[in-house]
Amino acid sequence: MAPVKIAAIKIHPSIGIARLGNSPSEFFIGPETPGVHHRPRGGYRDSKGRIKRQAARFRLYAYDGKGKLLGEITSREADIEWTVHLANTKAEWKAFDGLNANAPRRNAAVADRGSLKIDPGARTISGRNQAALFNTGKFLGQTVELGEIRSDGEARLLVLGGFGHSSSPTGKPLTTFANNDGWHDDVSDGPVNAKVRLKKGGQTIDAAGAWVIAGPTSFAPAIDHIVTLHDVLLQVAVDKLGLKLPAKPSFVRDIFPILQRAIRMRWVSGMITHPPSGGGETHTTPPLVIPPPGTAAHRKTIFDRLRNPATPGGDPSEGSDMPMIHSDFYPAESNQPVTRVQYEVMGKWKDHNFINDWKRRAAPASITPEGLDRAGLDTCVGGAFYPGIEGSWMMRDVYTYSEPFRLDATSLMPGDITKQMAVPWQADFVDCAQEGDLAWWPAARPDDVFPESGGPQAPWIRDIVSSPEGMVKNWHRLGFIVEKGAKFLETERRA
Repeated sequence: MAPVKIAAIKIHPSIGIARLGNSPSEFFIGPETPGVHHRPRGGYRDSKGRIKRQAARFRLYAYDGKGKLLGEITSREADIEWTVHLANTKAEWKAFDGLNANAPRRNAAVADRGSLKIDPGARTISGRNQAALFNTGKFLGQTVELGEIRSDGEARLLVLGGFGHSSSPTGKPLTTFANNDGWHDDVSDGPVNAKVRLKKGGQTIDAAGAWVIAGPTSFAPAIDHIVTLHDVLLQVAVDKLGLKLPAKPSFVRDIFPILQRAIRMRWVSGMITHPPSGGGETHTTPPLVIPPPGTAAHRKTIFDRLRNPATPGGDPSEGSDMPMIHSDFYPAESNQPVTRVQYEVMGKWKDHNFINDWKRRAAPASITPEGLDRAGLDTCVGGAFYPGIEGSWMMRDVYTYSEPFRLDATSLMPGDITKQMAVPWQADFVDCAQEGDLAWWPAARPDDVFPESGGPQAPWIRDIVSSPEGMVKNWHRLGFIVEKGAKFLETERRA
């Protein structure tokens, strides 16, 4: 690679996703190619049955003056210095109150607001096989570890989050799903930066920065949400950054993921297999249109069930009740729509105005910057943001981006992405189970599962969790839903 051609270096993924686990020694790397979910060697638990943390891996890519990709930069081409700053500022931020931006502050009686922020400061590592801990942050005087950073043998960056530890140093009870004063957890987020000194020519370049979110464990890692965070931020890029999308959607890239997500919901939601309102199993039509094109009647049937995103948020949508998840306007009995981009894509598919590239489908042969940007975000909740799991509606409605999917770090502080989330997250994991005909986020927090040992579908939290305090204590005993042949079954449960 000729150093004179390099005009810019960027960090990818632009938003990386790490996840909590209570194993102090074992971890795995999160998805790096869209739609590919590799189960970690040995499963999601270590040799002692503790949940492995998911690491977010960041890479550096060089571009020329016209934005053309030149290739990845590793320790072979450069001396690399990484700087990461993780923080958890939930307890100091405003209480979550739906879409109300003027809610009062959590822990309003605490005068020393800094004591509510778990902020160990930035950590910097240089070169290969280095490490640094985020182990000096405190909450009301009590030390809370937020994780660590490491570099691998090629000087790529690994970010690992916390261990799922939540508590109240003052012994406060858990009273709500989102705003428990006196409590903390060890979710975190913050900026990722890199200084790159090229070995040929000695040029030093500050890479375009990224962000990392260290969120709760995903217990159905191979099942994505109907509306993902990537879908939401793609809409933001179209609306606010002028991103132009292809005139014709690709079946493999744009349409199949939506259909596949709907088909897989039955494995984590009894609402799909046994609808509360009666009748037969829902989501029976999507399998009939794979492989494409399917019949015009089946395509129209599916499209007509989608809620039009132009419908006012709190209004019911009659028969257009898909996706069957709660909306940002809860407790209104209205379901969350797909994004406008998704709706338009599905409308073109209905009208047979799409690229039928089914025969060319395959997992990407190589990791790409664009694939890295999408792979992690596709595993995250894109609605309902009530408050959500990894990030809040502020990622959609408030925060700005320097380019598609890349947050403008100049207007953010460490902890800003997760500060609106439930504190502790375990309280929300108990409360946000299926309600009536609508679910919340069954792909990350399953409602009902099929045990690997056999038998009918059963509640995911059965016999292990029955209260918020029980989730704080026992979250790491719950099972993972993994692909077993043609099924997705609950395994690795510690009853």
